[in-house]
Amino acid sequence: MGNQFGDIPPDHIQALIDQTPLCWIVPHAQPDTALLMPVILERDPDGGLVSLLGHLPKSRPALKILQENGAATFLFLGPNAYIAPSVTGKTDWAPTWNFASAILSGDIKASEDLTRAAITQLVSHMEGPAGWDISRLGERFDKLAKQIIGFRATISSAVPRFKLAQDESADVRQSIISALSGTPLGIWTEAYEKE
Repeated sequence: MGNQFGDIPPDHIQALIDQTPLCWIVPHAQPDTALLMPVILERDPDGGLVSLLGHLPKSRPALKILQENGAATFLFLGPNAYIAPSVTGKTDWAPTWNFASAILSGDIKASEDLTRAAITQLVSHMEGPAGWDISRLGERFDKLAKQIIGFRATISSAVPRFKLAQDESADVRQSIISALSGTPLGIWTEAYEKE
């Protein structure tokens, strides 16, 4: 499978969603019912982006909308920051905002059969292999799970946009990287610089 995202490798999209799984889910049929929910990115063996696994609260209007028409957009915003001219040391350089982001679109299919898997995978992702897991909830899990429903959204498009000083001169790029050193955006900018 070729790279369908221009110069942004699918691994970068994976890293963005892994680090910032909380996204806006915007139903196409009624965008004003958008809600913030975490998702997990699922890929095929060749590295292609296949689907997003997540859950929705049954109490929110978005669920009914998405059960009738599953088309939705998922908006992700990762590390971001204002970059002032003072960072570059150049008085004729205009300020800007650098960021990592992605817009994914897909079709949501909600199912009670996905609820446990969606929660288990999300908790495992956030907690890591040695962290807390849902088995510790015991019977309480079933009570809590009645308030939500799992879903899988088949990805139809992905539009990443990573503005990480890549269009700047080498000296400006290095100034930005130095100013952002140790910050989440600095780590992204430095990693992008090495590619």
